[in-house]
Amino acid sequence: MELISSLNLKNSEYLSKDRLISYHHQLRLIFTLGSQVKNILEIGIFNSLLTDLLKRNGYNVTTADIDPSLEPDIILDLTTDFSTLKDKFDAIVLFQVLEHLPYQQSEEALKQLALITKKFLVISIPYNAQFLALQIKYSYAHRSRYLLLHLPKFWSTKPVCNEHYWEMGLKGYPKKRILDSVAKAGLTIKQEFTDPIHPYHYFLVLEKNSK
Repeated sequence: MELISSLNLKNSEYLSKDRLISYHHQLRLIFTLGSQVKNILEIGIFNSLLTDLLKRNGYNVTTADIDPSLEPDIILDLTTDFSTLKDKFDAIVLFQVLEHLPYQQSEEALKQLALITKKFLVISIPYNAQFLALQIKYSYAHRSRYLLLHLPKFWSTKPVCNEHYWEMGLKGYPKKRILDSVAKAGLTIKQEFTDPIHPYHYFLVLEKNSK
């Protein structure tokens, strides 16, 4: 697993318009969980933007990453046993993280995450597809309207990012396979979401199955 700090990214490069759209939805989807969520574990960090936004809105946030140079609260390798974190967090969030592991390892990580969260898991994964998005916005309307047409790149095996082992939509990784992995991990889908402006990030709000 390549460390994000090894890519020598600058914040000005990383914080693109599309990524800021993704940050908006990360925050918005966490808000939809309401008062059930107070303590959050954020896994996979590059900067403190989401953490700061969550803290400003009254959440207790603990950060975790495999890379000590990012100064997370917890050094965490998703390929190891991290069951000591069980039942400490109402929600665990990780965005664009699982695809940095080989698929079998990401499945095992998903199972562990389902085990240790008290209630929710909020994730995003890359969705590799050809798409056409049309936006319609009127001056008197508060919200834009969209038409999104997309076709998963099932004929291709090449991720958009070289650091990714897999991406949903590519050959061998249809959406059904990913959702089957979610179900096998003991999680139920509460919400699925993709923004027509930036459909590469596919969001899932998952709830731990009651025993």
